[in-house]
Amino acid sequence: MKLESLPVTHRSQLVRGRAPAFTLVEMIVVMTIITILLTVGALGLKNLTKASGVSAGVPVAEATFAEARAIAIGKGTRARVMIDADQTDDERYLRYLVIAYFDEDTSRWVTESQGSFLPKSVYYSQTYSKVSHSSGGLADFSNLATLDIYASTTQLNRNEKLSGPYFYYEFNSEGNVTTPGASFVVGVGAKTPGAAKPRADAAGAKNFGGFVVWKKGSTSVFRHPDQIGIPADMKAGDEY
Repeated sequence: MKLESLPVTHRSQLVRGRAPAFTLVEMIVVMTIITILLTVGALGLKNLTKASGVSAGVPVAEATFAEARAIAIGKGTRARVMIDADQTDDERYLRYLVIAYFDEDTSRWVTESQGSFLPKSVYYSQTYSKVSHSSGGLADFSNLATLDIYASTTQLNRNEKLSGPYFYYEFNSEGNVTTPGASFVVGVGAKTPGAAKPRADAAGAKNFGGFVVWKKGSTSVFRHPDQIGIPADMKAGDEY
């Protein structure tokens, strides 16, 4: 009997019956290949995680600088990009960024946002962030202030959560940074509770990044650790 003369339902059943199937050996081979690929992919992601932290942290910081400049121009006053400098707060110290502007009417520093964090295990570097990067100036300790921060111009009491010591970069009312040529550098590492500085991870100088901020607020991203000034022989455990 020809296949064409069978009813449609019988015809489909017959075709399915003739369809080739995987043997047990073939399925085992496929599953083995999938397992190998998943393992390789997992190891690759594990190795890339920390490097991608810096890659993600630098754009976050650049966007924060751009926003601070826009606020300074828009409100016609000073605005600061501030990095938490409270050593008693291990979660926020050297990882938390927030913008505040100076309200001329109330003489207060006011913030309109809750700020943002650098990625996990990524810290702002006091050692390699320079006041004047091109001239190799001192680390950015001179721009350190303890501020009372208010959530709005009408708030009666200061925001206890946000008030405290900060390293800062400032824009004037025209949108010009007051320390042109200053650098912002971050690195991957770990920090023990209460320590003043984090310590580099096993990748050393490779897991650092950042940028120089120019007078008008534009930034130049570092493409290599040599541009930042990090020693090539930096090893795991070195402070930064």
